[in-house]
Amino acid sequence: MRHFFLQISKLLISLCLLSMSISSIAEQNELPDLARYENERSLSNPSYILGQYWFRKLNGSSGLMEFPPAYNYLREAISTLVPHTGMNNKTIDFAILNSSQTNAFVIPGNHLFIYSDILKLINTESSFMGLLAHEISHLELHHYQRSVENQKNEQAKALLLMLAGVATAAAGDGETTSALWLGGMANQAENMLQNSREHEQEADRRGRELLEQSGQSTIGMNDLLAGLQKQAMGSQRIEFLSTHPLPQSRLSDSLTAQQQTSILYQPSSEEFRFFRATLLAYRATLEGNGYQEFIDRNIRSNDEQHFALALAELLMHYEQRAEENIRKVNTSNEFVDYLDSLILLSTNQISKAQEVINKRLLLAPNNLSFIYLAGQLSTNGQYLKMDQDSLSYEKRMALRHNIALARKNNNSSYALYSHALLQYELGQDKPALHLINRALKQSDGIQKAEIQKTLNRLETIQESQKSQRLD
Repeated sequence: MRHFFLQISKLLISLCLLSMSISSIAEQNELPDLARYENERSLSNPSYILGQYWFRKLNGSSGLMEFPPAYNYLREAISTLVPHTGMNNKTIDFAILNSSQTNAFVIPGNHLFIYSDILKLINTESSFMGLLAHEISHLELHHYQRSVENQKNEQAKALLLMLAGVATAAAGDGETTSALWLGGMANQAENMLQNSREHEQEADRRGRELLEQSGQSTIGMNDLLAGLQKQAMGSQRIEFLSTHPLPQSRLSDSLTAQQQTSILYQPSSEEFRFFRATLLAYRATLEGNGYQEFIDRNIRSNDEQHFALALAELLMHYEQRAEENIRKVNTSNEFVDYLDSLILLSTNQISKAQEVINKRLLLAPNNLSFIYLAGQLSTNGQYLKMDQDSLSYEKRMALRHNIALARKNNNSSYALYSHALLQYELGQDKPALHLINRALKQSDGIQKAEIQKTLNRLETIQESQKSQRLD
């Protein structure tokens, strides 16, 4: 119990500072002024500063999923929708969190979170695309910024409380999370609920337009809302509905919308089915010894079942069982080959793992997921460079590749530098700055110039965060 109150105290202190920061932003303009939010991912945008800070913090949680093929699929799914938006910066960064909570949401700065548990409710690709279209619409319509400007910061306070709850949930502190949700969210609900309902209906309608414009069926969005409505009638609380109010009018609006007649039923792609199996495999590990029953209950296809069992067993360190199940998978794709490689590496079957990795790289030489795996096995190769538009999961892979390569080549300064950047991507700002300063002292020449340039950039971000009272 003492731990519980200590956690609450620490979080409330941070939340007070953050609320003061956003209040000062809102008070500068009595009327909505969205011009300063035109570049969604610029340090000149106060919402981006807030969003990137929390995004990195949540990426550093123990709940972050690290299975690159799943991220590759999500990147491609998002890329089918984003070109049809009016967003100025069309880069959306995202993270997948393993949690028993059923949720998905966006935060400022074009950041998206998907929880593994929500795939229990979503069993078709069209429903998943409906979810993505809805969440992307929140970003395009500037719902967070409009709430800050128009509602005197009520939505902003609720977001901060929600993010604190997410952070503690990801760290495994469910008691603290419940207190934040029941206390903080309930106190804000009365003032923000009507606005949220309007925003949800706007996002539904705009999301449907995005689906149509990208040539996809809108039926999945109807199925998604119907599934949420059904779950809402049950006794189990759904976190998604705490941040996405679902009045009956939303479902009615969806069901009465004109349906497309030119698009017939579209079966889910193989990539989606294995994406779903991946997230549910992670989710199954939270069931402990009940992981097999969970997978059997939520996945029907034999290949996807065996894949999910193999992944869950690898995560739970049952390597022999994992190898038995992966051999029962007849499908060959990026998901299966990546998991097969991990299992072979974990059982010290290096040559077999190398064979699987090389075969995949022959098919797709630029596949970063397998370049990363290959880099763990060889001292040959080059350091991977990422730019500021690279997605966070790509940066994490590249940095881990660079760390392994630098260590094998006895380049301690570059190993420190890469480790510093990885820590920064995981929200560990102070340790990252300490490591990068150490790397700077040990480096020379071109590498020293690169490290100095990066340090200057990180210090600029730190100053921007301080201006928002985030440190």
